[in-house]
Amino acid sequence: MSKSDWGLKSVTFWLVGVITLLMLFLGVKGFIQPVAAIRGFGIPLHDTADKNLVYIKADRDLFIGIFLLVLMILRMRKALLVGMLTSILIPLIDATLVLTNAVDKTPSWIHIVSAVYGLVIGWMLYREERQATTTTK
Repeated sequence: MSKSDWGLKSVTFWLVGVITLLMLFLGVKGFIQPVAAIRGFGIPLHDTADKNLVYIKADRDLFIGIFLLVLMILRMRKALLVGMLTSILIPLIDATLVLTNAVDKTPSWIHIVSAVYGLVIGWMLYREERQATTTTK
């Protein structure tokens, strides 16, 4: 599959789309329902006056979602590959924060699954990119 073919017919396009929609949802939810959003993240908000800290996370999530969406629209598979593989660090740090600071450690699994999901998508994008590069040579 060449770079120009990457799009609606590609499995990886839709897998990236899932994470893109999730990040957009988490970003919007963080601004609309900060207490529920941070609870879903895995760390409770003890003082609602601290919800501005949740907005920082919501801003991060919204930015990532918009960034991924733009890369998808522009069909920049190689940039998505780099983004997916480097962004695996984010959910790993998030999982560490939950495991070290939360009373209930259960929500840490979503962060770990997200890192694995990103790794799998990154690997799939790498294989497609490599195949497209060798096909065009």
